Amino acid sequence: MEELLREHERLVYRIAYSVLGNSADAEEVTQEVFLRAFRKLASLREPEKFRSWVARMSWRIAINQRRGWLRALRRETVWQEATVTHAGHPEDVLHLREQIARLPEKLRQVLLLSAIEGLESRDIAGMLEIPEGTVRSRLFLARQQLWKALT
Repeated sequence: MEELLREHERLVYRIAYSVLGNSADAEEVTQEVFLRAFRKLASLREPEKFRSWVARMSWRIAINQRRGWLRALRRETVWQEATVTHAGHPEDVLHLREQIARLPEKLRQVLLLSAIEGLESRDIAGMLEIPEGTVRSRLFLARQQLWKALT
């Protein structure tokens, strides 16, 4: 397990960070993923798919954490302040994040994994357990919708 941890820790962290945009939260998700992986390793039927398994687990845990975080932000009405974390014009960053948030969940997932994480269609397909062609189609649609919204 220690070898698997070292081998996949960066992948799990990067996926969590791409979803959460916060290193402390990404570290927390990384720890949670490996704790769950350790507990459930015996139930993994195909050990050669460990990479996809922990990547998918990382994605799901991070998404769930992000959803909870966004609900809390909405309740506290500080969402606007929390989104301005990047260089550039805060209005542009806010507008881009709003448009990405408006994408359907399925399109947003593949866009974030591809554009932010730099994963290839094959890896995204394995993580989300969907055909690679579906990933490419969703990427196309996400980019198309985002382009229309931003221009």
